[in-house]
Amino acid sequence: MDIPRNANDLVAKHLTLALPGEVLSVIGVRHAPVVRALATEIPEVRMRQTFTDIMLELADGRLLHLEFQSTKEPTLYRFAAYDVALAERHRRAIRTVVLYTGDVQSAPSELDAWSFRYTVENVYLGQMDGEAALETVRRHLDMGEWTPEDRVRLAFAFHMRFERRTRDEAFDAIVDTLQRVQDREEQNYLAALVFGFSARVLTDEQKSALRRVLAMTELLKEIVEEAEERAEKRKAREIAERMFRKGASIADVVELTGLTEQEVQEVLRRIREET
Repeated sequence: MDIPRNANDLVAKHLTLALPGEVLSVIGVRHAPVVRALATEIPEVRMRQTFTDIMLELADGRLLHLEFQSTKEPTLYRFAAYDVALAERHRRAIRTVVLYTGDVQSAPSELDAWSFRYTVENVYLGQMDGEAALETVRRHLDMGEWTPEDRVRLAFAFHMRFERRTRDEAFDAIVDTLQRVQDREEQNYLAALVFGFSARVLTDEQKSALRRVLAMTELLKEIVEEAEERAEKRKAREIAERMFRKGASIADVVELTGLTEQEVQEVLRRIREET
């Protein structure tokens, strides 16, 4: 089995194998029956690769492009560039959904660039009721009525709103719910999905807790390792962006973040496009 060097590719592959059809309706992405996951690499003439987050093929032939954002995307030019490249490569219609985590409550959904107009759908996971999602999953487990949608509820629950629990308490409740799943293979699916979708915001202690739940097969090890690598890269890019906004040089950013010069130049290019 060829395993792509991209954590979300692996997560999406698990998700589509486990949850065919309307898998994402429980987090607000409706009328999107998933057929399979596609590669997220987008070759470009400039001899570099851009990675979207997740690419799924829908039953009607369209492509579903999912992007995860913990901060408000200011202009949408970046996503528009992704979708132009995807449309050119696959010659299909693209539907883009931005899944916002954290405290983001609103974000642009349309880019009017005169010669073209570009739109995305925004889903705010932080506005969804995490307590209700966990309660539904636990009720189904207690009654022996586990549904495919419960996988999605648990996979994204950590990004939802919890009014009666702290984030740490919410995570503990999610892990406790995972451990109630009797089928070991199912439990592994769930733990891998939670890890893959939340790796960049989990603490080291929380990651260790999920590892203890996982039966670490080679594929699941790949998911864990790639999710961690991707999270570290994102964090390094965020630091690089803050450094550039404070006037740091390219050499200093390369030295202090561990990113390559090419990666640092890409961060700088994005900042310039936004201003």
